[in-house]
Amino acid sequence: MILYLDCANGVSGDMLAAALLALADARSDERGTLATVVRPALQAAGIDPQVAGVADVQRGRFAAQTFEVAEGPGFSTFDELIAAVRGSELDQAVVESVAAVAERMADAEYAVHGPSDSHLHELAGLDTAVDLIAVAALLHTLAPDQVLASPPALGDGTIETAHGRLAVPAPAVLALLAGLPTAGGAAVASTAGRAADGPQAGLPPDESPESEPLGELTTPTGAALLAHFATGFGPLPAGRIAGVGYGAGSREIAGRPNLLRAVLIDETGAAPAGADQAALSGAGQAAPAPDDAFELLETNIDDSTAEVLAHAADVLRESGAVDVWFTDALMKKGRPGVVLHALVPAGERDAVAAAIFRETSTFGLRLTAVGRLHLEERRESVRLGGHPVAVRLGYLDGHLVTASPEYEDCRALAAAVGRPLKVVYEAAQATAWSRFGGV
Repeated sequence: MILYLDCANGVSGDMLAAALLALADARSDERGTLATVVRPALQAAGIDPQVAGVADVQRGRFAAQTFEVAEGPGFSTFDELIAAVRGSELDQAVVESVAAVAERMADAEYAVHGPSDSHLHELAGLDTAVDLIAVAALLHTLAPDQVLASPPALGDGTIETAHGRLAVPAPAVLALLAGLPTAGGAAVASTAGRAADGPQAGLPPDESPESEPLGELTTPTGAALLAHFATGFGPLPAGRIAGVGYGAGSREIAGRPNLLRAVLIDETGAAPAGADQAALSGAGQAAPAPDDAFELLETNIDDSTAEVLAHAADVLRESGAVDVWFTDALMKKGRPGVVLHALVPAGERDAVAAAIFRETSTFGLRLTAVGRLHLEERRESVRLGGHPVAVRLGYLDGHLVTASPEYEDCRALAAAVGRPLKVVYEAAQATAWSRFGGV
């Protein structure tokens, strides 16, 4: 099953929780996911389960529901929230998801405001923590194979924050969505957002006057949840519609329904003709290439300096080679030399070959078609002492089998905290195993 999130009108934590609740209840014979999933999760986290509730509403002539949280004091810092959920009785998968999203939000706050802003205002109220726990618990219950989304609309105008009046989108939203596609500011509705009496039924398009700003459509909590759970962005995928849920935001927006639509799709197993698969692959996470779609380019070199060869390797990677390495060789007339190896996607062969001819002294290349087996790869980050460290994760049959922290991040952190590089590397690796090993 694919869970598709239509974010043509933005995304917030409460809208996502409401849409998932509506979707889960639509699939069951008896409404009650709030009582059977969300409230038990809150109780396990040490939060009064009665603070959360739902209400039926109308937004832009559409029936939907809101997810409402009673006012109450939240957590002072994201570290406090993370410590609370890790020490709770929540299901481990929910704990790891909540902690990962909270760390994303902490990194965004740190990037925008710096380390001096120790009290993070997004957590001032209880609703943020409740939204994170509710969404993580609901997704764990729905258990989709994949979460896809449309690029989220961000809104426009200004918003009042604890840091004063800021332009929309807020800096934290931009930091959280860095590297991901968005629909921009006052974006028009997607193909899922045509007027109900128009050629395609769905949510009506934006008809608000240009002089009236939309305000904030995507919140920091919504952006963090989307960035963590969505593995790709694009149009509604092909398949059988298994369920639909509508989550409403708290505001009425003139000419636009303030709704998030969650659609559960049973895949047909075949991509539609002409589908743009690149649009569905996650940002920075290319889909695995077919096993026979690579070539190995090789050449013997005995008349170049180490500096020239090192530069050539960098150029080859920039030209499309997925890996470049050298092996020692004994050349003709007893001269020491090297064999240059470049693993290249078939479509990049000509560009990489041209770079080899330009950057080295070789007159010819050997070409070998090769297959390749590789792990499912994910890029995540962990936090050590308030500093983010990127990690590369490899999964086999859904189980984490290798975790590699990024060298440059570890080196910078080691210098910043005055600790040996190997200590920082091992700590980042252990944290990655703890956070992602059970996924």
